[in-house]
Amino acid sequence: MRALVKTAPGDGHLELRDVPIPEIGDDDVLMKVTYCGICGSDLHMETGIHICYPPVILGHEYTGVVARVGKNVKQFKEGDPVSYHRGPNPFPGVRADGGFAEYMRLPAASLWRTPEGVSPQEATQFETVIVPFALVRDMMRLRPGERVVVTGPGPVGLLTTNIARIDGASHITMLGGPGDEKVRLPKSLEVGADEALPFSPEALAQISGDRSPSCWFETSGAAPAIQAAVECVARKGRIVVSGLGHGPWNLNMARVAYDSIQILGRWGGEHKYIEESAELMRSGQFKVGALISAVMPLTEWREAFAMLRRQEAIKILLDPSH
Repeated sequence: MRALVKTAPGDGHLELRDVPIPEIGDDDVLMKVTYCGICGSDLHMETGIHICYPPVILGHEYTGVVARVGKNVKQFKEGDPVSYHRGPNPFPGVRADGGFAEYMRLPAASLWRTPEGVSPQEATQFETVIVPFALVRDMMRLRPGERVVVTGPGPVGLLTTNIARIDGASHITMLGGPGDEKVRLPKSLEVGADEALPFSPEALAQISGDRSPSCWFETSGAAPAIQAAVECVARKGRIVVSGLGHGPWNLNMARVAYDSIQILGRWGGEHKYIEESAELMRSGQFKVGALISAVMPLTEWREAFAMLRRQEAIKILLDPSH
């Protein structure tokens, strides 16, 4: 089968190869991959910024249909549509082979039958969507009526905006960096933002003083964004940081102390939100499908990665069947 393999550590070393279809154990499922989404961490693994353990097939935003089951597996049969339900260990696309391939081996216990009313394209995002739920509810503990700023209109920032709107934020401002004006900032208005502004001194002036937010989600990883959050968030405000950046960071720690500002970090989501995420997708409130910019063949992975780096798309799914 064809698979996109990180062959060695460091920058590059990512190539399409012919590899054997995986063997499965008694408690496993062999899944024929329908789609696998490209995550920002996949881009970082290509360049060697994000850890992975080569040789490994990348891709962890997967959905597909059951091709074969192990002898102990009773909950699935051949042809069932399945998708991510809880994280396998070792995690696919990092330590174990992932979904940028025609077939994928997974523990049956890590999957569920894709809920009716959720499209296969949306179903690729179950691992992703539980992250912004955790940011909004577990870390920020957003209260209805609070003002919110989100920096970084990538998938996590946009979904965080959507959930903050669902949970009753009174006003949401999305701030984006260079290149976000064409696709990503306008998309934030579709998923719940009240205003979408390029990051600038003028924009920061608009969200200061009486309009200071009590809640700031930093999903970009850009050092100026977290520095602005500390300067602009309201007294006793909360800042939740999930973006991966390089720094150095020059934060006004005196203001953090004097104004009792909380800075909280979070990586990863919570399984407890996955059923609710499906219900909200079906209802149309959770606009996951709106983030999917394109579906491309696995063979065009280089162009797909390049489009995301050029910020010409938000989420691209790779289809290994073509």
